[in-house]
Amino acid sequence: MAKETRLELRIGTDFAFLFPVLNEDEDEAINISGWALSFMIKRAASDSDAAALLTLTTAAAITIAGTYNVDPDVNAQRATVAVADTDTDALASGSAQWELKRTDAGFETILGYGEMRLYRTLHRT
Repeated sequence: MAKETRLELRIGTDFAFLFPVLNEDEDEAINISGWALSFMIKRAASDSDAAALLTLTTAAAITIAGTYNVDPDVNAQRATVAVADTDTDALASGSAQWELKRTDAGFETILGYGEMRLYRTLHRT
C-alpha cells in the first residue's frame, strides 16, 4: 500500500498534496472515508517525531473528499494535505523525508513516503 514518491514544496507558499490510496498491486482504490491521517516532514527519517519540521493531521489540515470507486481510473476520493504558507516560513531549503500514515489505533499503516525537496521562493511577503 505504501508508495514511494518524490515530492517538492516551495517554502512560504500555500500548497495542497492530493493522495489517492490504492492497494499493494495498485489495481484497486481503497475507501479511506473516516480514516485518521498524519503527514510528517523530517530532515532525516531517523529524527524523532518531536524534531519533525512539520506535522499535519486530519484534525487540522488533512481532508478526505471525493466519490469513492474501487476502480482507480474512476475513483475521485483523495486525501488532501493542505500546507499553509506559514507552516513552512521558518524552514530552510534542502532535502527532507515525508510520510503519510494512517493513525487509527490497530490499523496504523504507511500510505506513502519518500524524499522531499524544499525550495525557497523569491517572494518573501
